[in-house]
Amino acid sequence: MYRSNPLGFAVGALCLLGVAVAWYWLHRFSLSSKITVSELYCVVASLTGFWIGRHGQRCARIVEDIPPSKIVSAAQGYVELRGRVRALEDLPLVSGPSGIACLWYRCEIAGRGSANVSSRDLISTLFASVIYLPERYEECDSSFVIDDGTGQAVIFPHGAEVTGTHRQTWYEGDMRFTEERVMPGDLLYILGDFSTYSAGEDYFDLSNEVSAQISVWQADKPALLQRFDRNGNHVLDADEWEAMHAEALRMAKEKEAQHRAAPTVNRIVAPEGDFQYLISSRDPVALAGYYRFWRSAGLVLFLGAGVIGVWLLRLSLLR
Repeated sequence: MYRSNPLGFAVGALCLLGVAVAWYWLHRFSLSSKITVSELYCVVASLTGFWIGRHGQRCARIVEDIPPSKIVSAAQGYVELRGRVRALEDLPLVSGPSGIACLWYRCEIAGRGSANVSSRDLISTLFASVIYLPERYEECDSSFVIDDGTGQAVIFPHGAEVTGTHRQTWYEGDMRFTEERVMPGDLLYILGDFSTYSAGEDYFDLSNEVSAQISVWQADKPALLQRFDRNGNHVLDADEWEAMHAEALRMAKEKEAQHRAAPTVNRIVAPEGDFQYLISSRDPVALAGYYRFWRSAGLVLFLGAGVIGVWLLRLSLLR
């Protein structure tokens, strides 16, 4: 399933798996099975660290290598933009569980067991009362507009990795809500696929439009005769048929002119291939530093978990 915070999701999943391993160690299982479970966890942690490091390196390099562009002169394709964001005209703002109106949001809803639950297992009760487990994940795909002073473009955020947004955490009973938002007026960094679209460039079939209009008139014969039966004989003569066709052609040409005059729209969507789609409130330097941090953290996790895994493997072989 698509997640707009893959790094957070990977780290969170690894932490929850670590809690499960700790729970396993604190129960009365055999030592050999505990070592085996720990070895498997180290393998997963090392692979996760490799992915985090690779993802951080790739994103940092892209942010540093792609030159900034202005909307008015941006080339069609993969570009870097920075500007203020606002809502699309005639579209309302959205709101998540917090009820705060915004342009975009994602929210993780996590729950925990009650501390008052009676259990003979003190460790299980402790974990249940302290650890929050994700139960639901909400994210909207609402579009919004970026304006860099030279032009505007519509952002379609689905598929983007969104970082550095407004973040709020609150608790309701045994539930924890963590919501991140993009607010109107935010200064955002966008790295995605830029294209200019105009409905006027689409093919307009004039003959089909004429036929469709005539079919509409023929569906209401009394109205058709009232409009085009000039001699009142309740039948459309040849010249009246010709007048009807000429009127349908005139109306179709008006629609074609409106179609051709449709304004162009700049839009940014997820790029194809192995390119990253990034939306962030950080400036390019800070964003590159953010991904370099995750590159280093992933490398440490990859090597550390690997070394511990090898040590556990040797320990199990010596037993």
